[in-house]
Amino acid sequence: MKRFSYVRNGRCRISLSILLCSIGLFVGVGCSSDSTVSEGDLTPHLNKSDSLALVKIYQEIGPWHQDWDLHDITTWNGVTTGLEEESNEIRVIGLEVYAGQCHGILPKEICQLTELRRLVISGGIMQGNIPNDIGKLKNLIILVIADNNVTGVIPESIGELTSLRMLQLSNNLLSGTVPESIGNLKNLEFLYITRTKVSGNVPKGIANMNKLKRVILTDNKFSGTFPIEILKNNILIECENNNITELPLEVWNDSSDCVPPLLQGNRLSGEIPEHIKHTKKWEQYYVICTNHQQKGYGYSNVTYD
Repeated sequence: MKRFSYVRNGRCRISLSILLCSIGLFVGVGCSSDSTVSEGDLTPHLNKSDSLALVKIYQEIGPWHQDWDLHDITTWNGVTTGLEEESNEIRVIGLEVYAGQCHGILPKEICQLTELRRLVISGGIMQGNIPNDIGKLKNLIILVIADNNVTGVIPESIGELTSLRMLQLSNNLLSGTVPESIGNLKNLEFLYITRTKVSGNVPKGIANMNKLKRVILTDNKFSGTFPIEILKNNILIECENNNITELPLEVWNDSSDCVPPLLQGNRLSGEIPEHIKHTKKWEQYYVICTNHQQKGYGYSNVTYD
């Protein structure tokens, strides 16, 4: 991984102005003769590709919180930069937009910010799809696209973000299934896919994520049999308010170290064998895990408190 020094945005204020003039980025921007970078100038400069991408992103979904002065990176709120020491360039390593400021279409130019570590776009009325090329952001550690009107499917390339530790895709209009490539995210610690229209099976690839600490998959349209192979390392998986129809009875085996998932508000039904109802796991978890199924569903021979 490239070596970065964190810098205050003010350190690249002059060099950004030089950059904007040198690439003719804005119509009507005047450049004086002294804005030319002299040979051997060691002043760090904002990476050209990052600059072009940021301006396009700002034009598509900005402004947020306050207007940017496109000559002055110190006004570019939500942007975190770092100095890439080898190239002596300022790179964008964080983009965070919160609090109802998002609108327009989710820009595909986000995928040009290849040194991003944090991408958070949460709160607003932003539309569009998650870009198919999201997998280009291989340095991402945190990816949050939440509380907007983003549609479409979760791209297959999501599985290429192998540095991710947190993935949150919540409260959007996402549909389709979760790609099995998500199982490639072996460094993931927190997975939140909630309040979407995502359907199909809960992906078995979650079993490959050995560093998981928390998984919340509530209020979607997951269906079929819950894959108990993803229940590992005593991690509690929350999967309430979906359309799951079956939970394999092996989950109640006292000899296994898995914790039964939370499946209230699903479509579990049928009869539970008497020997299952005498296990310690059943006595401890059955109410919080299987109670209150959707109307018309539920275990026929179980009495809940």
